[in-house]
Amino acid sequence: MKSIQEVEQDIRNVFAGFVSPDDKWSYLLRLAREHPGMDAKLKEEKFLVKGCASRMFLVPEFKEGRLRLHMDTEVGADNPLISRGLGALALKIYDNRTPAEILASDPEFFQKIGLQQGLSPTRSNGFASLLKQIYLYAEVFKALSARGNL
Repeated sequence: MKSIQEVEQDIRNVFAGFVSPDDKWSYLLRLAREHPGMDAKLKEEKFLVKGCASRMFLVPEFKEGRLRLHMDTEVGADNPLISRGLGALALKIYDNRTPAEILASDPEFFQKIGLQQGLSPTRSNGFASLLKQIYLYAEVFKALSARGNL
């Protein structure tokens, strides 16, 4: 498995190859279409990402010392695929990582590559909420693991 830094470099390279702003949106839409989603039974209110305009669900699972993240959005006229694409991009980096790896990663990575340029303020805030939730889950699982509660 590649390190977080290697995955970030791969994403940096993809973004560097974009010729127009539309390339970014096409990439996010492709990620959204390729994302497997998750079992409808997991889509509980307690897993909604707070602060996200779209109904985005993020379900954590701590397995064998790693944080597994299951994400999906409700897609429709009011909830376009872009939100799912943003979530899928975040999972490329953070899914199946140890809490320590997540917490040691650069929380400003997406800003540095210009991901949020062109996003509506609502969508940008929602993406920030998703990242905050991922880091929070990593903090919680790290603390529980240190106490032997997992």
